[in-house]
Amino acid sequence: LNAVPEMIWVKQRTSSTDWQVYHKGLNGGTNPEQYRMVLNSFAAEQDDNTAWNDTAPTATHFSLGTMAEVNNNDESLIAFLFTSVEGVSKCGFYNGSNSDQTITLGFQPRLFICKARDEGSGDYDWLIMDSTRGLVGASGKQLFLNLSSSQDSENFVDSVSSTGITLQGIKSHCNFSGREYIYYAHA
Repeated sequence: LNAVPEMIWVKQRTSSTDWQVYHKGLNGGTNPEQYRMVLNSFAAEQDDNTAWNDTAPTATHFSLGTMAEVNNNDESLIAFLFTSVEGVSKCGFYNGSNSDQTITLGFQPRLFICKARDEGSGDYDWLIMDSTRGLVGASGKQLFLNLSSSQDSENFVDSVSSTGITLQGIKSHCNFSGREYIYYAHA
C-alpha cells in the first residue's frame, strides 16, 4: 500500500471461519486495534486483543494476535488492505442522524460500504451499494455482505455529487440517530 492500512479484512482460506475486520473507526477511532468486527455477521464491534494483538498497523506491517481465525498454525490466510487515496478512495466514520446527511469524500463514489459499529441487530447489516446497479433513490440496489440473500431495492441514498454522498435519515443500515458507522468508499 505504501500507506497505513485503514481497514483490513482477514479470512482463513483452508478452514471455515469468519472474516475478521479491522477499521480505523472502531471504538470511535480511539485505539481501534483493540477491537474487531466480523464481515459475515451483523454483530457490533468487539473488544478483543487476540485479533490484532492490540497493535496499530503501520505503512510496512500489521500485527496478528493469537485468535485462530487470523493466526492458526498450518492455515493459509488471505488479507485485503484498504486505505484512503485522495480522489480515489476513503475510509472513515460518522455519527448517524435522523436527518439526511452528506458524507464528504472528495470524489463521486461508485462504491459505498458501511456498517454500524456499535449495533448488532439484523437491522444493521453490512450495506454495500454501487453505481453499476444504482445508488440513488428508488432505483438504488443494495447487497448485504453478511447475508446470502439476493439484492434489495430500498432508497438509502438521496444523491451523489462530485464530492460525496447524501444518505437518507432514519435508515438503520446507514444513517440512524445514536448509531456510529464505519465506511469505505471508492470512486
